[in-house]
Amino acid sequence: MPFMIGAHPAFMCPLTISTTGGECRRTGCFVNFHTNDERRCDTTKEPIKILFVCHGNICRSPIAEFFFRDYAEKHGLKDRYEVASAAVSTEEIYRGVGNLVYPPAKAKLLEHGISCEGKRARLMTKEDYRYYDLLIGMDALNLRRMENIAGGDPDHKMWLLLDFADTPRDVSDPWYTGDFETAYQDIVKGCTALIDRLTFKNHLVLASGSPRRRELLAQIGIEFSLDPSDVDEFTSETIPDQYVEELSFRKASSVIERHQNDWILGADTAVSCEGKILGKPKDKKMAEKMLTLLSGNTHQVYTGVSIIRTYKGKILYRTTLSVSTDVTFYPLSEQGIQAYIETGEPFDKAGSYGIQGKGAVLVKEIRGDYNNVVGLPISTIYRVLY
Repeated sequence: MPFMIGAHPAFMCPLTISTTGGECRRTGCFVNFHTNDERRCDTTKEPIKILFVCHGNICRSPIAEFFFRDYAEKHGLKDRYEVASAAVSTEEIYRGVGNLVYPPAKAKLLEHGISCEGKRARLMTKEDYRYYDLLIGMDALNLRRMENIAGGDPDHKMWLLLDFADTPRDVSDPWYTGDFETAYQDIVKGCTALIDRLTFKNHLVLASGSPRRRELLAQIGIEFSLDPSDVDEFTSETIPDQYVEELSFRKASSVIERHQNDWILGADTAVSCEGKILGKPKDKKMAEKMLTLLSGNTHQVYTGVSIIRTYKGKILYRTTLSVSTDVTFYPLSEQGIQAYIETGEPFDKAGSYGIQGKGAVLVKEIRGDYNNVVGLPISTIYRVLY
């Protein structure tokens, strides 16, 4: 006999789904989602922002900037990257105006059909460190001076270009050698390797034991291995989207040591109703309290997702997002709440219900991403990865 909610038999409760709702919030390094007046989820990506840096910004770093930009455009990746270049010294900058690209460097680019017309040297700033996702030096001395300008590298954004190639070393400096061909080939090797490292190849590590998240990833054909995080799911954060974002990042980052050259996905889901954040209930009393609060009300389901790309044991880049979906419950009778609790379904689910299970009969309407309520905004994640 199906359990009862209010006056509705379980098999008679219609579920209305609206796809015009839901909100996305994004932090991190390369994707930004925003909401328009209709509260539609807009999957516009913010590009990965890369700053190439050398001593004077007239030879190696502009070659890297314009080669990378040309290569990305020719391979259909123009919108995925935002690139620029800068110097760590003012030697090529006079009274605030930078010199043009050194003629032999400009000529080397033109040999390959690449123009750098109008590019002038400019000095790297501390603001660049906050703005760019990756700051890439040509040699070790560049890195030391970059750290001096930025006041350190607390977010591990700084790399040597040839760190991404098979033979890490400094890029040859044609200012001293006069050999622009060797410098150009070093830069090509580093830039193409970097793009390869930043390209998702359909496999990730899922830092979650949730069977629902496994099913959603498998549903869209993403291959994955499992390494469930065991971090304490507690945070003092009280703002729902920031709450799930913090926990998702902690989950993803907790397995980095075991996956030093991989893509990692961590996720956390919570329910927010009347200013209260509802996680998983610890017992029947807590489940009853949560379901009573949700009864007849509209609440929000937030899922935070963190995607981390590790390389050589460091975070090459990360992106963290949260998506919210509005869910409206039917009024629930006390008997209906108790009957649902007795199914055992509430106890491993945020808010004490599972929309993909028996809890579907509690739901009158949703506005937004259904899969987000299940535990993973899979269409959003797909657009981030690909």
